[in-house]
Amino acid sequence: MNEKIQTDKSGYIILPSHERYDEKRKVWNNLIDRYPAAIFECLSDADVISAVSFAKKQNMDISVRGGGHHLAGTAVCEEGVMLDLSKMTTVSVDENRYVAIVGAGATLGDIDSETQKFGLATPTGTVSETGIGGLALGGGFGYLRGKYGLTCDNIISVKMVTADGNLVKVNRDEHQDLFWAIRGGGGNFGVVTEFELQLYPVGPNVLAIDTMYDYKDAKEIFQKLDNYMKDAPDEISVNTAIMQLPPAPFLPESMHGKRVIAVSGMYAGELTREAEKTLIEPLQELATPLMDNTGMMLYTDLQKKLDPMVPKGAEVVGTSLFFKELDEAMLDIIFDTMESSPLPMAMVQIWMLNGQMNRVSADETAFAVRDARYLILFDGEIVKGDLISGQEWMDAIYEKLIPFSFQKASYLNGVKLGEEITKNTYGGNYSKLAKIKRDYDPENLFCYNHNIVPE
Repeated sequence: MNEKIQTDKSGYIILPSHERYDEKRKVWNNLIDRYPAAIFECLSDADVISAVSFAKKQNMDISVRGGGHHLAGTAVCEEGVMLDLSKMTTVSVDENRYVAIVGAGATLGDIDSETQKFGLATPTGTVSETGIGGLALGGGFGYLRGKYGLTCDNIISVKMVTADGNLVKVNRDEHQDLFWAIRGGGGNFGVVTEFELQLYPVGPNVLAIDTMYDYKDAKEIFQKLDNYMKDAPDEISVNTAIMQLPPAPFLPESMHGKRVIAVSGMYAGELTREAEKTLIEPLQELATPLMDNTGMMLYTDLQKKLDPMVPKGAEVVGTSLFFKELDEAMLDIIFDTMESSPLPMAMVQIWMLNGQMNRVSADETAFAVRDARYLILFDGEIVKGDLISGQEWMDAIYEKLIPFSFQKASYLNGVKLGEEITKNTYGGNYSKLAKIKRDYDPENLFCYNHNIVPE
């Protein structure tokens, strides 16, 4: 039986016997192998209301899929109701208000493609296939974080279906408690179906930083970067990655398998000769470059540049922590663990944090990590079928680094699920979030996330 049932609204319900069921339950990380009882393929607010009401009536957990890019596979539940929003991708621009109206299933690429027609952008992430829903509700780090803040800081308003099946408008004037909670609190409080996001003049061309150094110069590079960022303006963003180069056709054969440090980022200010000399050239002279492709490019191309680093179908584990300083002992742990990695592919990213994102107070939104200077993200592709040793290695890194971390806080969009991880990250905001959770989702229907337990 080919079970794809049209709802009384506009979408469909896909049951396990349907030929597309396996395709619809799969997400980017191939380690995720869960089996929802039903997948509601939603095309409208009414479809989402219908799905949430059904789940509540049947006392079933709910998971929500936008882009399906969370490391822990939060989009897919086991024996619950999975809401697939991936076809709700409409993006429109209100030029007068500098606002993008975005369907919750839109990807970052969908948003950039439309907003750049007007020479505008909203701060998002760095992989274009990421869904806006999970990114925005959980934080959202990208190249504009210094100048314009995190994605969650730029949420003006949302439409949300709450656990009781009501569609509500959430903004500074309506449901103010929810507005505070969704800016960093994840999908704990309901299903967002539409975002209004603040836009800013960006592009069409921007200066993309792209310089590669030999790993042997790592300590010198990070020492210089640490000093550089102390006076860096909001317009500059700097990300680094320590990785082993694959045998890619676009690389010289001598570089295949070589461990390198890639320094990337963006300058979002006016490009004068003085800015080049004081802001850009120091990033090109941290050591002797192996390659340097720094130059002007389309903002939309920069936003897609890292897509090949997140291939579909990979089996990936990862972790993350925030830091106040690049402590030498902490860097030694990172270098040692990368050099002894048992994984066929492993990478650590160290992102420098500055500017507007750190000027928001820790209690102004649910996203509480506002004084860290670095975000460190580990990712690794496991040996096929050997999840246990890969996850144990990743957990060991986390445990070694947590004493050096900023308030034991992680970036929740880049770490496995865990009660302690969640509480550490929300810190003093957790209790307030738990009370809001109790008011809007007392039965904890929305639990496939970094779950906040109703208080």
